Amino acid sequence: MHRRIVAWGLGAALVVACALVVSLSRRLRALSTNYRELRRLSTLPHPGTVVPAFRAATLAGDSVTVGESADSADRQVLFVFETTCPYCRATVPVWQRLADSLTRVNHHVRVLGLSLRSMDSTRQYAHDQALRYPVVVFPGAKLRRLYRAVAVPQTVVLDGTGTVRFAKTGTLDAAALDSVYAAALPHRRR
Repeated sequence: MHRRIVAWGLGAALVVACALVVSLSRRLRALSTNYRELRRLSTLPHPGTVVPAFRAATLAGDSVTVGESADSADRQVLFVFETTCPYCRATVPVWQRLADSLTRVNHHVRVLGLSLRSMDSTRQYAHDQALRYPVVVFPGAKLRRLYRAVAVPQTVVLDGTGTVRFAKTGTLDAAALDSVYAAALPHRRR
């Protein structure tokens, strides 16, 4: 009789231990998902992030302010790229079409390329790719970190206060293009 009680007790303890393991593994999976999302939000640009304004010279020698505008209706569409990145190179034709259409549709939209490389390699890249929008080089590593430019290619839409309205890391597909247009042209009628 005593052995049966011990066996039942051990069986019940085993069932409780298994349930605990299942519960803990589900909790671990949820925490891992939350951690990945938190890490993404802390390292990549996303809507709501505010970036500082900075002035820089374009490859053509013009001075531009990135991240700020006198008119709150203005938008800046930033293409962050690396001159040696094959994904950036593959995305250039899409960026070219997007830049052309945005600047034709609305004069409140400014399209800029932001390079993570030196002025010389960026100039050669812009020439080789026939970029038709102004391109600047990030003036320093601190600004790269503040803009969360750690992975490329990136497409970022800023409002006039430097608040990110849209951000996508990676190549652009049709759904992302619709989101870029919606963020860059918020008052556009559909």
